[in-house]
Amino acid sequence: MARPSWQMQSIWLLQRNLIIWAVNGLLFAILVMFGFNLADLALSGYFSKITLLETGIAFLVGGVLAFSGSILPSKVKEYLRKSEEQWSIEKLRKSEKRANKYILLAAILFVESIAVSFLGV
Repeated sequence: MARPSWQMQSIWLLQRNLIIWAVNGLLFAILVMFGFNLADLALSGYFSKITLLETGIAFLVGGVLAFSGSILPSKVKEYLRKSEEQWSIEKLRKSEKRANKYILLAAILFVESIAVSFLGV
């Protein structure tokens, strides 16, 4: 039995969020191994800043994916590649659907970065 779309998207978001936090922890461990003080990193707001940076990157990726399906990039791609592939509203909806995952991930990361900054980590 196939899972509903919201369930698959939730699993995708959870996996990406865990990957991002694993990368954050790895970066933190590498910085500590290179001699950065653990307390200074925590007091400087390392996790909130790095999460905010990742939020911006995720919003940019989502925006680029959403824009890639619009008519302007499609017409430029059609002109440069001299292809017969025409733009359609279905392609736009498909690219926006792909972009929604990244935009939702960025929104979750933004909320996490605010929560982490309030915690003072």
